[in-house]
Amino acid sequence: MSSVINLPIWKKDATAYERLSELALLALEKPEKFSQFVLVYQEQMLNGNVKFHYMDFNTVGIFHTIGLLEAGKMKCWEGSAK
Repeated sequence: MSSVINLPIWKKDATAYERLSELALLALEKPEKFSQFVLVYQEQMLNGNVKFHYMDFNTVGIFHTIGLLEAGKMKCWEGSAK
């Protein structure tokens, strides 16, 4: 038997804090949806350069992390084709 899941309504033009808070709430309500993840974010430096950072959760090693990124990249391509 399935149950109804209330997902957050993604606020248009949300700040990074708001978007991450929405994601954190979803992880709190449905932790089984977050067995693993990789988060990549870009920092804008004062001198105009950018710096990339990443955070992973429950990945086995760097190859597993990169594999998860590749799977996410394919999901993005699928979503853009719709």
